[in-house]
Amino acid sequence: MLLWFVYIFVLFNAFTADAELCEDEDPAGICKHIKRKGECQMGRHVSFTKWHCAKTSRKFKYDVIGLNGTRRHRRCICVAYAPTSSYEEEELEAFYMDLERLYREDHTFFKVIVGDFNAKIGPRRTAEELHIGTHGVEWNEQGERLSEFIMTTHTIHGNSQFQKPSHLRWTWESPGGQFRNEIDHNIFNRRFCLTDVAVVPKFYTGSDHRLLRARFRFSVRGERAMKFRKRSPKTSINWDHFASLASKWEDSVIDNIDEEYNRLVEHLHDSATKAESLQEAKRRLSSKTLELIRQRGIARATGNYQQTSELAKLCREAIKEDLKERRAAVMDEAAEAGKSIRKARRSFANYKTKMTSLRRPDGTVTASRRAMEKVIYDFYSDLFDSHVYLPTHHLRQDEYIAPSVLPSEIRHAITSMKNCTAPGPDRIKPEHLKSMPPVIIKTLARLFTRYLSECKVPTSWKTSKTVLLYKKGDPDDIGNYRPICLLSVIYKLFTRVILNRIGR
Repeated sequence: MLLWFVYIFVLFNAFTADAELCEDEDPAGICKHIKRKGECQMGRHVSFTKWHCAKTSRKFKYDVIGLNGTRRHRRCICVAYAPTSSYEEEELEAFYMDLERLYREDHTFFKVIVGDFNAKIGPRRTAEELHIGTHGVEWNEQGERLSEFIMTTHTIHGNSQFQKPSHLRWTWESPGGQFRNEIDHNIFNRRFCLTDVAVVPKFYTGSDHRLLRARFRFSVRGERAMKFRKRSPKTSINWDHFASLASKWEDSVIDNIDEEYNRLVEHLHDSATKAESLQEAKRRLSSKTLELIRQRGIARATGNYQQTSELAKLCREAIKEDLKERRAAVMDEAAEAGKSIRKARRSFANYKTKMTSLRRPDGTVTASRRAMEKVIYDFYSDLFDSHVYLPTHHLRQDEYIAPSVLPSEIRHAITSMKNCTAPGPDRIKPEHLKSMPPVIIKTLARLFTRYLSECKVPTSWKTSKTVLLYKKGDPDDIGNYRPICLLSVIYKLFTRVILNRIGR
């Protein structure tokens, strides 16, 4: 298991405008320190392989530090300085709004916000304040605003998560030492990565702030576990119920073609959603196998290793036999229903081929998603672009008027469409069309007639969902992928109606 241990030391005094970057050699690796010029200085030290200043806001006083472990695993640390109580309420609200926007725009997995917020956060008061720990000191008005920010961004307040003696909690001391408060805070988005937050009392900073230290334990295994999402349950549509719901459609003419078409698509989506029901998942393992697994757990808990070994062998054999029977049953069902055997066999695969990197035109390989998108866009834009000049021909304007599209033409075109094909961006499938009531068929006939007479189609028909299928050769070469453009099924129905007319 790959782990990264990070220690963040933050010293706050005042925030100034200009910044100077310099590189130093450090026993822990290469570090970059940001030194600020002005009345006071604010220094930070991150003990890590490498980090860089990605963004600085002079207006709202924060730095964004990009912390790079590897090319795939990146961390983001934001160092902020909130306005004091002497500022107007609008200034404080603008600061938190800008900080929230910054937090949501960053898409790294581990995000940390540290800084002088001039806020005091006490212990958790209600059960709803799960983002606050139980070891705070006291609350003030700015602490309430900081707590609201933490709740809005679904982050966690780090200082209050750990019990510390009073002399290890305060981070700021007033001139003369009369008041001591905890106004420097650590906020993070993953509960399992933070191991400790405390001040370093014996470290002299020459400031009225003490050094605040946060310890993190970044685990690749924990990151993968958090990113894993449970599969959403499969649903099935009762097509008879869908037809009855879709028959409540009230047709109306709208001047805007896009609005008129989108209204129809939304009605079909709403009808399909109401007709959905959870599909009962068939168990892969039999009750006998599950009982063996339960007995194995009991034997392991009691420390009977010989019985555990025997039951484990029986479990492996039973699981292999159950999966074999399930595979045969699924193949039999597909054959009896006349479905594709290849798709049924493909459903057993527990992996998908993913595009992890691509080669740029200059020969360098990139794993960045944005850079890969640019490589794909440039390649296919050049591939589909016509490099041959063709003179434009203006068609002669005749008095010919295309005949209206009949509902019978649409029904005939729908019957010739294949089932189980991938939908386009509008998520309408051929099964939706085959279950449409007569009132929807009449509306489609009217819309198709309008599109033919006005020589205009909805804008969404001009958009396709492109899927790249890897064929063979070097997977980093974009030329070894075959694109499939998934268009709107209703658009395909429209072209099929025109094709049938041409064929007659």
